[in-house]
Amino acid sequence: MDYSLMPATPVLIERSSFDQSWGFRLQGGVDFRLPLSIKKVITNSPAHNKLHAGDGLAFIDGRDASLMKHEDAEIMIRNSLRLQLVLRRGQLNTIRPTKSSVKFSPGPNPRANKALHNGTTPNGYRRF
Repeated sequence: MDYSLMPATPVLIERSSFDQSWGFRLQGGVDFRLPLSIKKVITNSPAHNKLHAGDGLAFIDGRDASLMKHEDAEIMIRNSLRLQLVLRRGQLNTIRPTKSSVKFSPGPNPRANKALHNGTTPNGYRRF
C-alpha cells in the first residue's frame, strides 16, 4: 500500500524535561518491515489528544520515517524536548498478540524423572 497518498497532518509535541515521558508507544520500522506508527497513547501526557493509536508516522523532525529503523526513531524521539511529527491519521492498525504470553521455565532436571530416560514406561510401552 502506498502510504504517501494518504492525507498528512503536522503535529507539534513538547515536553518540559527529558525525565518526562512523551506518553506514547511506538511500533514498526524498516527492521520490522512495518511502517512506524503509534501503538498506544497515555492519558494526561504530552501526546494525549495529539496522537492516537493507529496514526502512522510519515516524518519525524523533517526526516522520512518510512526509511527509519525502530531503534533510530526511538533514539531521535528520546533525545528531543520538542517533536515535529507528520502523521497519517488512523490509517494503520495496531498490532496485538493473538495469544497470551507464555512464561518459560527451565526444563526438568534430567535425573529427576527416571521414566523419561528409560526406554520403556512402567506399563511396558516404549517412549520415543
